[in-house]
Amino acid sequence: MTSSEGTPVDRPTRARARARPGLFVKLMVAFFVVLLVMALLTTWLARRATQAEFMLYTTALGERQAELLVPVLADYYRSNGSWEGVDQVLAGSVTGPADGGMMGPGMMRPGSAMMRSDAMWEMMGLRALVVDEGGRVVADSSGDPAGRVEGRRLAPGELAQGAPITVGDNRVGTALVTILEQPTGQSERFLQQVNQAILLAVLGAGTVAMLLVGLLTWRLTRPLHTLTEAAEAITAGDLDQQVNVPPGDEIGDLALAFNQMAARLGRAEALRRQLTADIAHELRTPLAVIQGNVEALQDGVFPLTREALAPIHTKTTLLIRLVEDLRQLALAETDTLTLERTVLDVAPLVQEVVAEFQANARARQITLSAEAPPALPSVAADRQRLVQVLANLLGNALRHTPAGGIVTVRVGMASPMAGVPAVVEEDMLVLVVHDSGPGIPPADLPNVFERFYRADKGRGRGADGSGSGLGLAIARSLIRAHGGSIGAANAPDGGAIFWLTLPLADNPTESE
Repeated sequence: MTSSEGTPVDRPTRARARARPGLFVKLMVAFFVVLLVMALLTTWLARRATQAEFMLYTTALGERQAELLVPVLADYYRSNGSWEGVDQVLAGSVTGPADGGMMGPGMMRPGSAMMRSDAMWEMMGLRALVVDEGGRVVADSSGDPAGRVEGRRLAPGELAQGAPITVGDNRVGTALVTILEQPTGQSERFLQQVNQAILLAVLGAGTVAMLLVGLLTWRLTRPLHTLTEAAEAITAGDLDQQVNVPPGDEIGDLALAFNQMAARLGRAEALRRQLTADIAHELRTPLAVIQGNVEALQDGVFPLTREALAPIHTKTTLLIRLVEDLRQLALAETDTLTLERTVLDVAPLVQEVVAEFQANARARQITLSAEAPPALPSVAADRQRLVQVLANLLGNALRHTPAGGIVTVRVGMASPMAGVPAVVEEDMLVLVVHDSGPGIPPADLPNVFERFYRADKGRGRGADGSGSGLGLAIARSLIRAHGGSIGAANAPDGGAIFWLTLPLADNPTESE
């Protein structure tokens, strides 16, 4: 595969680029890592929050259970006068079926659903302690004999978490319900179920998120892949590429800009080929004349006289002018043409150029005049280039005006100028060349400033073959280089109108 200029396309480089992970894969991996981190963090935070809330719940439950134990333990102490045997109260106490109170062994109702207290405490992850007035543990509900703490004295801070047991006005002990170090039974199952629910929720949300991310990433990368293929096709020389990407976002704007770029490249390539063909055509005729005359002189068909050399000189001059016009056009279109700007009064300059064309106009029996009101604002322009533009416009108008016609040059401000489009800014000086010829076919109006363009055999070329066919194209480039605009239109009363605008000078006091 080669490009339009014959340069081979770098297939290995493209293959290496495609071997690397694409944007879709990179985005999916990035989103997956982000979702994984978020899932782990969410699971950890939710687990910690659940455990913390469960601890608060069990602590509150322990405090409530301790308060419920107090009346039972107070009655036991009041009846026995000591804490001896109080562990039997913890072992036989149960939760009341109706009011939630605690009942001792003597309060058990036949047929009630009862449960040993040590199993109940373990199921809830709690441990019940009875502490005497001296702070020594006298009863422990723990079912594990190795973990029982009877006889151990508790610190004042630990006692402060319990519920005081009073008989009369005396504090005889403390009921303390604490949390087991490792929750077991129903509490452990509760935490496992909560953790499992959190994990399933995170996995479900992560799966849905990945599907949505995959869809979004695919919709994002698919038009980019289309644009890449179109760009590779343009690189290979196919300049007719257009991508179909829905508008409405940045990628749509990118696709629109790409299509506009591709269309402009196509037009530029077509113009380049047409320019090459036009230049070859323009060069072929004078070169053929020169070659024919030189061969005739060499063969002795023509004598070596001044008259025989005249056609060679004429065509050589035409070739020199064509090459010079092409050079000026190239400089102007690449913004490398040097302009020697000065502050000019356009009215005298127009009168001067019109006077130079009067002899040509009279020979064609055409009335040529200039209309320039006094006290017009000055412009900052290159005098020589402005004369060149005006000469091109006048020469074009005279060639297309029949005998007995009129060509008028008018200078003024934009607002009162007839035939000038409304898009022209009012703070610009306008110069109009109006002829009474047949006008320009509407289909040809957009192209009259193109290189070598002619709506008919005579347009852009004099009857004697003079002119390079680049005059209007050069005029457009020169005016644009001045910061102005140029255009053509058909006048309502007949004939063609060529107009140009020039920005006003910043300091009009230094006009020539």
